[in-house]
Amino acid sequence: MAAPSLDSLRKEIDALDKDLHGLIRRRAEVVGKISSTKPSGGLALRPGREAQVMRERLAKHDGSFPVGAVYRMWREMMSAFTLMQTPGLKIAICRPVDQPGYWDLARDHFGCQIPFVANDTPAQVLAAVRAGPTTIGVVPAPIEADSAPWWPLLAGKDTTLPHVVARLPFLAMPNARARGISAFVLARIEAEPSGEDRALIAIEAKTGLSRDRIAAAIAKAGLPAFTSALDQAVAGVHHYLVELPGVIADDDPRLRELEAALGLENGRVAAIGAYAVPADARP
Repeated sequence: MAAPSLDSLRKEIDALDKDLHGLIRRRAEVVGKISSTKPSGGLALRPGREAQVMRERLAKHDGSFPVGAVYRMWREMMSAFTLMQTPGLKIAICRPVDQPGYWDLARDHFGCQIPFVANDTPAQVLAAVRAGPTTIGVVPAPIEADSAPWWPLLAGKDTTLPHVVARLPFLAMPNARARGISAFVLARIEAEPSGEDRALIAIEAKTGLSRDRIAAAIAKAGLPAFTSALDQAVAGVHHYLVELPGVIADDDPRLRELEAALGLENGRVAAIGAYAVPADARP
């Protein structure tokens, strides 16, 4: 049997392209129907569900087509559909002049359709998110060397304060300008479970706490053992950022039990969000 001609193969590709485009348009129609059932004015962002979708696609992908390209294609679609449902959506990015890699992280995750606004500091990003409910923030992941940590600010009671809802990169891209950097996504929505997550708990104390004491108090409160803990002092107040498996809401009674177990008479414990475990960090 004769091998197919080059012309016939190109026609097959044309037919496949037509089918793919048709499926994208059908997906947009379904998204439009979903959008019409929701109250207007909110942020149509589902980080937990997006992580579930991406894990499914990455797990089932095979063949010679690059897995990173599959990721970027689906991320581009999901972000475009989020923009369709959220008029005025924009991304405020902390991108210092000497660290352009954070722009790459945001672009790889949120695509090329949503407007980006560069900011010099995490404080500026936080202010932008607080000022606009349809603004999403991207800030560098906390490190102990931070001279002005942003995450203790999320532990307040103001309703305009955002939560951490995702961690970037979800899948590391091979051509990123900055390797080894990580960022958190901030939004004025509650974090939602994806099936494999890390909750972020902020502890404020007037005196220092050892990691052993924190671990013992967490166990006493019935919370899962922490996977990491960050210690920073700001203006004489000690702040601890603790990561735990799962998603934990701020009204979880175990957090009040944790406060009691730590003896925080003049401090507090607050859930400040959660993120889906990145795909390239899974065992």
